[in-house]
Amino acid sequence: MAIVAGRAAGTGGNNSPVTSGSNGKDVSNREDLANFITMITREETPFTSSIGKAKATAIYHEWQTDELAAPGNSKLAEGTEFAAADVTVGPHRTRLGNYTQINGKQLAVSGTRRAVDQAGVADEYAYQLKKRGTELRRDVEFDVVHSYSVASGSGTRAMGGYQSFVNDTATVNYVGDFEAPSTTNAGSATVTGSASADNTRGALALSDIDAVMQKIYEEGGKATRVMLSPKLRRDFSDLIQAESNVRRNVDESGKLRQSVDVYMSDFGDLMVVPNYVMGLANNVDFGNGNVDVADFAALIYDPMWFNIATLRPLQEIDVGQKGDSTVGMMVEETTLEVRNPKGCGAIYGLV
Repeated sequence: MAIVAGRAAGTGGNNSPVTSGSNGKDVSNREDLANFITMITREETPFTSSIGKAKATAIYHEWQTDELAAPGNSKLAEGTEFAAADVTVGPHRTRLGNYTQINGKQLAVSGTRRAVDQAGVADEYAYQLKKRGTELRRDVEFDVVHSYSVASGSGTRAMGGYQSFVNDTATVNYVGDFEAPSTTNAGSATVTGSASADNTRGALALSDIDAVMQKIYEEGGKATRVMLSPKLRRDFSDLIQAESNVRRNVDESGKLRQSVDVYMSDFGDLMVVPNYVMGLANNVDFGNGNVDVADFAALIYDPMWFNIATLRPLQEIDVGQKGDSTVGMMVEETTLEVRNPKGCGAIYGLV
C-alpha cells in the first residue's frame, strides 16, 4: 500500500481521502451526454421549393416572352383583296435574361477534430459539409426573395431576384410613400421611394391583394400563391376575420381553426404561404437611404413562371489537406428564370 505523507491536495482537513468530485458527484460516474445534436434554425426554402428547375449553359441565361395583341376589330369586307402582311416577329416578343451567380461556402476541419470521439458527430468534416449545403439552400432563397438584388455581370456576378423582374405598375401595388422605379426593364430595376419612405410604409390590406390579382388577370396571368413574412401572415389572417366576417371555428376533428390557408379572390384562389426569410432584417438602399425590408413585401405569383436555372449544380470541391486540416468548399452556380414577369405581381412598402 502506498502511503503519502502530509496533507495533499484533494484531501479533507483530517487528511482523509475525498471520494467524490468537487461538484458532489461520484468521480466514477460517466457524463450523461446525449448522442445527437439538435438544430433549431429553420431550413425550409418555401419559394425555391415551389418553383421548377432548368438548365443554364452560359453565364448570361436568356429566354423569350410573347403575348397576343389586344382584342379589337378584325372584320373584313366580302371579297377583300390580300394586303401585304407584317413579316416581323411582332411588337410583343421580348428577350429576357439573368446572370448566373456563384454561391459557395468554405470549411476547414483539423485532424484532431476528425479523430476524437464526439457525441452526435461521426465525422466532423462530413457534418460541416452537410451543414454548409443546407446554408447554401437558404442563401439562394434569401437572394431570390429578400435581397432586392438586380442582375449584374460586372465584378462579382449577381442574379436579379424576384423584385428586379416584378417591378412594373402593370402588376404591382406600391403602398405608402413607395413608388414605381424610373425604369422597369425586367431584371435591372427594383422598388424605389423617397428618403422618408422607411417611415411611411403602409399596412397590408385585402384591397391591395385584390387589386394585384386583377392586374395579373388583365395581363393574362392567374396567380395561385401569396407569400408573406410570418408577421404579415398573421396580419393577413386577422384581416380576413375582421373584414370578411370569418369566425374561428372548430373543425370535424375538434381542432380550433383560426388561420386562413386559402383566399378566394374574384380572380382565383390563392394559397397563403409564410416565408420566414422575408421576415429577416435586411437593409437595402433604394437610392434614397437604407430601408429595413423585413415584413416589406407580399409576393403574388404562379410557380409555373419561375425556374432555378443551374449552370453548375451544388457540389463539394475537395481542396485537400492544408497543414493539419482538411479543407473543402461547397459551390454552385445558378440563376433565377422569370419566364414571364407579367404573370405575377407584388405589394411593396408594407409594414
